[in-house]
Amino acid sequence: MVKHGQLLVLLLLAGLLSACPEKCFCNSKVVDCRGIALRNFSASADPDTETLFLDENSLLQIPRNAFKHLKSLNYLGLSTNRLHLRNYTFEPLLKLQALDLSANQLSDLRGDIFGQLPNLTWLNLASNRLQRLPIVRPLAKLTYLDLSSNEFSVLRDTFAHLPQLDTLFLNNNQLQSLPATGLDQLFLLGVLDLSNNQLSSLPPQFFNNHRKLTDLRLDHNRLESLSAMLFVRQHLLQHLTISGNRIVHVPPQLLGNLTKLSLLDLSNNSLALLPHSVLSGLGELQTLKLSGNFIGELVANTFRCNPKLAYLHLDSNSLSSLPVLEGLPLLEELGLSFNGLAAFPTGFADNLAKLKCLQVTGNVIRHWDTGMFPNTTSVLLSNNPICSASLPPTDLTLSDIVFHLPNLSPFA
Repeated sequence: MVKHGQLLVLLLLAGLLSACPEKCFCNSKVVDCRGIALRNFSASADPDTETLFLDENSLLQIPRNAFKHLKSLNYLGLSTNRLHLRNYTFEPLLKLQALDLSANQLSDLRGDIFGQLPNLTWLNLASNRLQRLPIVRPLAKLTYLDLSSNEFSVLRDTFAHLPQLDTLFLNNNQLQSLPATGLDQLFLLGVLDLSNNQLSSLPPQFFNNHRKLTDLRLDHNRLESLSAMLFVRQHLLQHLTISGNRIVHVPPQLLGNLTKLSLLDLSNNSLALLPHSVLSGLGELQTLKLSGNFIGELVANTFRCNPKLAYLHLDSNSLSSLPVLEGLPLLEELGLSFNGLAAFPTGFADNLAKLKCLQVTGNVIRHWDTGMFPNTTSVLLSNNPICSASLPPTDLTLSDIVFHLPNLSPFA
């Protein structure tokens, strides 16, 4: 016979089970209906649900009042469906903080679509077909907006009503130019990704109002030159990537105010020369990527003002010789593959006490002195005309020396 207490537990369990939509997984305040081929959704979930996953289904639309009873919902995942949104779609989710609408083939958004979401802080619209954003009602709390992998070709003043935005992804679009004042209202912007577009130039004052930027990505555009004053107010910038462009010259003043910069990526451009003054103000720089350029010469004091540099990539340039590098007491990894190096100068490693990994694959080195790098534990020498007989076994102090093997570059 079932006791009164047991009966009560069974009734409670039955209530919980009945509040879970068919084929979905429910746990505490989470309802997971991902990937179950849903074509329709009705609000049969527990009213206390806070997280609802409806991703990877076949939803075409959300009926009016579908979320009427989910007044505690703060995360809603609707990615990878085929939704047609209406102004009423998200009524009345007043507590919703995060909304994922990525990969829905959306081509247009109505102006009031997010008007009933006053607490929205995180919005993902990536991988759709959007060409523009409507002038939406102010989303006063929105801090994160992902518009990557859409079809934007121009930017207008669609961001003027997002006063708290600090992260904006516009990568993988079709932007050909930027308006001089297009993002001026985003005073709190900290992360901006403009990579993989078709930008051929940047307005000289484009970043003037973005004094809180810490991460800026401009990779894989068509930039040929940069204004010397472009980053004059970015004192907080820590990561700057401009790889995969067509930059021939870096103005000496360009990076002068970036005193907190820790990562700089200028790889895969058309640089033939790197004036040492370009790096003179970067005392916090830890990673410098210059691979895939046409740099043919370095002077000894190029890195003298970069004492924290730990990773230096100079692969695939035109270096035929090297000076004794100065000012790199913390350097751990040095990439010099696919240049024209035949030898290292005497005393090259004297100032590189921390060097652990050296890559010189694909050069023209014929003789190797293992004693030159006594602290280095990994040297990649594949595709060099070195005769192994020139390395007496008793002199081998390196734990990992690789000869004539496929490129195993750790700097990819």
